[in-house]
Amino acid sequence: MRDGLREAEGPLSWHPAGLRTEDWLIPPTEADAGGTLPARINSALWYGAGFAVLRGLDLAGLTDRQSVELCAHLVAQVCAPAGLRLQRSANELLTATTAPALPPLAGPETSATPSGDAHLLLPHMDRGEGPEPPRLLALLCIRPAAEGGASLLASGPALHDHLATAHPDALRELHQDFRFGRGPGFDRVRPVFRHEDRTLRVHYNRYWINRGQDETGIPFTPERRAALRRMETLLQDPALVLELPLRRGDLLLVNNSAVLHGRTPFADSGAPGGRRCYARVWAD
Repeated sequence: MRDGLREAEGPLSWHPAGLRTEDWLIPPTEADAGGTLPARINSALWYGAGFAVLRGLDLAGLTDRQSVELCAHLVAQVCAPAGLRLQRSANELLTATTAPALPPLAGPETSATPSGDAHLLLPHMDRGEGPEPPRLLALLCIRPAAEGGASLLASGPALHDHLATAHPDALRELHQDFRFGRGPGFDRVRPVFRHEDRTLRVHYNRYWINRGQDETGIPFTPERRAALRRMETLLQDPALVLELPLRRGDLLLVNNSAVLHGRTPFADSGAPGGRRCYARVWAD
C-alpha cells in the first residue's frame, strides 16, 4: 500500500517488456487439442495476462457474416466453463464506418492523424454505458488494414500501480464515481478503478465518461479533468501499452474488466472487399 492506496497484485499487472509470447499466444497446433482449449483460454483471461490470441483460424471460403458466427461459436466454448453467457444480439462486423474513433478531447491530446487514416483509438473498455459491462470481449481479424490498425492492450492493474507511485492525487480522483452515460431511466455511475475483494477492476471509456458528464450540464472539476488527462497520457506510453498486430484468422479475447484495448491509426487500400474488417462478440 502506498500513501493509503492499495496496490494491485498478480499476473494481471504487467508491462509489455515483461510479457512472454507464451503468456498469451495459442498457436493452431494447441487450438487443435479440442477439449483443453477453453481451459487454456480461461486460464489466460482470468488468472494470467487477461488476454489471449488464438492464432490462425481457417476462414477460407467463409463470408464475413459466417466468420462472425465462427467467432461466436468459439466464444461459446470458452463461456461454458467460465459461467459466462454469450450475448447473441451483440455479434457484429466492425469496419472503419461502423466503428469510428472519436477524439476524446479538443486540445493538445486530440488524436488526429493524416488525412485518409482512421484516428488512433486509445485503450478503453467496451460498452462502458451498459448496466454492467461484458466480462469478455472477442475480436476476430477477418481482414487486417492495408497499413496500421494494430491492437493496443494495457493492463488496468499496471496503470493503477503506476499512478499510485507517480500521480497519487490523480489515482484518488479515478477511484471516485464517474458517469458513463445518462439518459431517460438510467444513470451509469462507477469509478474508473475499484477493488472487489482481491481483484482490481478498471472501467475506463473516455467517450462515455465525456458523454455522461456532458448530459449533466456540469463541467468536470479541474482535478477530475487533470486525472483524466493523466490517464490519457499513460495510454499513449509504450512502456505501458502493448502494440499487437493481428493477422487474418487471429482471435483476440480480452478480460474487459482488467485489460483495456484500442488500436493504432490505419489506412485501407480502397480495393473492393479489401477494407479492414473484424468480428466482435461479447459475453458476460
